[in-house]
Amino acid sequence: MTKTNRGSSVGVFSDLDGTLLDHDTYGYEPARPALDLLKRGKIPLILCSSKTRAEMAGIRRQLKLEDPFISENGGAIYIPHKTFPIKDRSFRAQGKFQIIELGRPYEQLVSSLQAIREETGLPLLGFSDLSVDQIAERSGLERSVAALAQKREYSEPFLLEEEIPSLELLERAVRRRRLTMAQGGRFFHLMGDNDKGKAVRLVTALYREKYPDWTTIGLGDSPNDFPMLENVDFPVLVGKKDGTHAPWKVRKDVFYTRGAGPEGWNEAVLTLLAKEDRHE
Repeated sequence: MTKTNRGSSVGVFSDLDGTLLDHDTYGYEPARPALDLLKRGKIPLILCSSKTRAEMAGIRRQLKLEDPFISENGGAIYIPHKTFPIKDRSFRAQGKFQIIELGRPYEQLVSSLQAIREETGLPLLGFSDLSVDQIAERSGLERSVAALAQKREYSEPFLLEEEIPSLELLERAVRRRRLTMAQGGRFFHLMGDNDKGKAVRLVTALYREKYPDWTTIGLGDSPNDFPMLENVDFPVLVGKKDGTHAPWKVRKDVFYTRGAGPEGWNEAVLTLLAKEDRHE
């Protein structure tokens, strides 16, 4: 690294499952070299996930992160008080964080999913219909982590229990309620008018108030990551274990990793930061 504090010039937004975390084991060790490089360069690593605040708290502790993070597909942004002041934006203070809420309350989303199921007759199974053990079985999470995943605030993950020829009926019912739907690695997610892209734009604007030339890298592997990747300077689409990538129609230059999950994440971060150094 040519600078001791690259965090003033670059930041990294990252999805978790299938990206920084292995899709099956949820481990991140193959990404350790790039994680260490970010730490040495004081480069913010802003986790942006469909996971709940409770799930992400444990992951942030493991990674020793103190940067902002984004939960539940842009449902809320958590900014540590020391990061920067929030001006002209609505937020609430809780504990160590200034929280900007972009999503709908969970209770509204559960009621909406029930109404959509009755209206369409589709076999929709939400997290609110499942026990902790059932969530663990269907997600591959350990039971203790599945209990944290059940602590939803701004999104309702759900499954289609049977294959259907088209999602059009479901998508129309979602739109009629002024809601949105995202598809992750394992589940669909019913949400308000929020997505990862809106949250990333807001966080980027806050950083650029302090660092006008701040450059962003974003890494994801699934369709629900596309809004995030569309709103960063250097988008990275992390490969899957079968060697494929999620199909994405985009006009931007995209870094497609050779490796899957944390191996691909490591490859992309090291490559892009080295490229940034050469351009300085």
